[in-house]
Amino acid sequence: MKCEISCLCVIVAAIFKVLLSAAKPRAGFPFDCIYVRDVCPNEHIKFWLYKNDTRETQLLDPLNLTTADFAPGWPLKILIHGFNGNQYASPNLESRSVLLHTQRVHVISVDYSRLVAFPCYYPWAVSNARVVARCLAQLTDNLIESGIYMDKDIHLIGFSLGAQIAGLAANSVKQPLRRITALDPAGPAFVTHNRSEKLDATDAEFVDVIHTDPFFYSSLDRSGHADFYPNLDKFFQPGCNIVQDGRLRNCNHFRAPLYYAESIGSDRGFWSYQCGEWLKFVMQQCREFADMPHTQMGYFVSRNASGSYFLQTEAFAPFAKGPIIDVEVNISKPAANNTN
Repeated sequence: MKCEISCLCVIVAAIFKVLLSAAKPRAGFPFDCIYVRDVCPNEHIKFWLYKNDTRETQLLDPLNLTTADFAPGWPLKILIHGFNGNQYASPNLESRSVLLHTQRVHVISVDYSRLVAFPCYYPWAVSNARVVARCLAQLTDNLIESGIYMDKDIHLIGFSLGAQIAGLAANSVKQPLRRITALDPAGPAFVTHNRSEKLDATDAEFVDVIHTDPFFYSSLDRSGHADFYPNLDKFFQPGCNIVQDGRLRNCNHFRAPLYYAESIGSDRGFWSYQCGEWLKFVMQQCREFADMPHTQMGYFVSRNASGSYFLQTEAFAPFAKGPIIDVEVNISKPAANNTN
């Protein structure tokens, strides 16, 4: 299994290297791909406020924020969509409604859809992501400086490219971020040793990451304090295949926001166990971590969680399997026959 995963990673990395090198801007490119001006606020980057007490949305002006807009002063969840997304796409699609109906929180959905439209991923969307991150940092700074929020009450939740944007925002904020949740952070164009160019554990006081498509859209590398790898022993997440609803779709990638949304209201919980780094799991060397406490993946993850965690899920919703039951089987030698 070690060889299969390692070889697959090499092949996928090579494919993306070719694709990215071939995607340089050129005259006559048939798609309307744009680079955004590096200015904040930005007409292409919008922040929509959602509150429990109304279905109406409010477009925020990052330079003119008032306490009245956020009354009561409940914690804030900022949802950041990925490539080819918008304020209604993942992770908003899965998490926003359940957050507003089960938790005392406000939600801001970031919409920068014009800057990340298909098929303009590299270099356009990747470059634009850095501007989105700076404008997001401006918003969070102004929320804190105006006294509307304390830093501990702001939680960034990003999916795919949005997860990388959450990490990049840490480079521009005046007040360090407290928590980032990264849902299958984008891998292509973010494979670098430069931590300032991608999501990593230094971007917030606590960074939790869910990897559901580590062989294609995301990566195997740890990106946070607690990294979760559901079903790493399988190429497809349970219930997934290449064709979904009659069309090609990367079901694995979108399992991360589905698992996270379910974790918000799950009675079972996505319980996981530690096994060092992913290679330890592949080599089946988890026994040495048997004394480490289990922890939940998702919304209610323990802030004390640290390291790489592994778990299995169901093929269909509800996906959570609940607590892990350790069963130790003792095999003793049969008693000698009594010949007396």
